[in-house]
Amino acid sequence: MATNTLYLRTPAKINLSLVVVGRREDGYHELLTEMVMIDLFDELLLEKVSDPGIHLRLSGRPVDGDPEKNLVVRALTLLMESVRRKGVSPSGGFAADLTKKIPVGAGLGGGSSNAAIALWGGNRLMGNPLSLDEMREIGRSLGADVPFFLGGPRAMGVGRGDILVPLPPPKPFVVLLWNPEVPLPTPSVYRAIDPADLEIKGTVELTEKERSNRIGSLLKSGDLVNSLEKPAIGLCPQIAEGIDFLGRIRPGNVRMTGSGPTVFARFDSREMALGIANTMAMTLGGWTGVFEGLQAPPVPGV
Repeated sequence: MATNTLYLRTPAKINLSLVVVGRREDGYHELLTEMVMIDLFDELLLEKVSDPGIHLRLSGRPVDGDPEKNLVVRALTLLMESVRRKGVSPSGGFAADLTKKIPVGAGLGGGSSNAAIALWGGNRLMGNPLSLDEMREIGRSLGADVPFFLGGPRAMGVGRGDILVPLPPPKPFVVLLWNPEVPLPTPSVYRAIDPADLEIKGTVELTEKERSNRIGSLLKSGDLVNSLEKPAIGLCPQIAEGIDFLGRIRPGNVRMTGSGPTVFARFDSREMALGIANTMAMTLGGWTGVFEGLQAPPVPGV
């Protein structure tokens, strides 16, 4: 029996590693990044309705900007346009109630996850007219992280981060997140990169074999690295305070995720992480949370 409504959860991610190799001809940067999803979720109630257009209602954490430019609205709009190009004329539109729980502008991929899961849910409510690859192509036009959330819980991203190499699910882990609650726009961080810090100074043109070799070396090392920490700290010095605080407790297990400003630390037990999270919040302020890695995709059939 067909349903007109789906309740969906859209997960956050952390970057265990993020290496900026150099600048590409298209103006973006060549990346190597290992991403894993965690059980911190936004909530999306998606309904197929008779009224045309995309009707979005936001609650939870405040989201800046024009709601009409929200990634959920853009994703569903592009989904319907793609379906029409296939010769199908979808009737009506969508009503989307999005409850934000993932910190915004935090390097946790909340907006990208919202877009990806909205694509999957909208496609299902229309009878699955698009393939997974077609949805990923739409996602790629919305942001480099979007295709990741239409796959398994762990992957290596190369190119702009949107070319994915699937990896086995992560071993169970506990992670403490700390965010100073200072939004840090991703474009600002990339603009702040010092070209002298790039591994390759000229234009990057890595071959598939070179990418593969670099991925293998990075995974084998198991190092937590993030090339964006330096420019991000220049824009938001509180990041360094968080890294220093957790680094004294969990040396070798602390890093900034994505373009920041969220900092994470891996722990052996949830109980220990919760105790440190409470102390950190009292000492540095900001937002803290303790989560675990996902072992399966957020939606079935991917």
